Amino acid sequence: MTRTALALAITLAGYTYAFRPAAEASWQFWLGVNLPYLLLVVLALRDMWEDGSLVEKLEPRWGDLSMGAVSMILLLFASWANRSLLAPASTVRQAWYFRIYLQLGNPEHIQHSIALTALIMLIAAAEEIVWRGMVLSELQSRFGKRAGAPLAALLYGLSLAPTLWMLRDPLAGPNPLLVTAALGCGLVWSFLTAQVRRLIPAIVSHMAFTYFSVVQFRWPGM
Repeated sequence: MTRTALALAITLAGYTYAFRPAAEASWQFWLGVNLPYLLLVVLALRDMWEDGSLVEKLEPRWGDLSMGAVSMILLLFASWANRSLLAPASTVRQAWYFRIYLQLGNPEHIQHSIALTALIMLIAAAEEIVWRGMVLSELQSRFGKRAGAPLAALLYGLSLAPTLWMLRDPLAGPNPLLVTAALGCGLVWSFLTAQVRRLIPAIVSHMAFTYFSVVQFRWPGM
């Protein structure tokens, strides 16, 4: 459980730093999000290399794009349904979305910046290597294959717990959007990885979902 505890502690610290109001739309935000995964992905890749699973987990195969695309589409529809339930239009809770995008920075700038878009995609890939590559494997070894996937998703959602308070709105209260998104998506990506025993389908799904959620469909209703 050493790797799992380390991943949770480092990502919690990174998100606590990144989602401070003082880091809004600044280099500090990107540092807090990226640095933890830069450190953890090196550790995860080293572990996979040492146990001989690196090529097996990261080798592209026929059907990876299809599985990634189908799961991404399902997650997008689920995300839109979740929005209507948690933060309906014309309610104070819609402010939760604006708090998220204000933290990211100017959405037009992100959309037109190849560097930022590439960075967001790399973060998505790194998250899969860490949570579905390293953490999921350790949890399955400790608790079994059935329990490993939901536990990995639960911890993935817990890593974003600081956003509940840091992205809160004075009227709407604590912001649950990133935590619930991580829990739901984490379940899909964890079970997908557990079934195929490889990371590429989940990486494709995560990158595409993140692109459409953050870069393409930036503001609620747009």
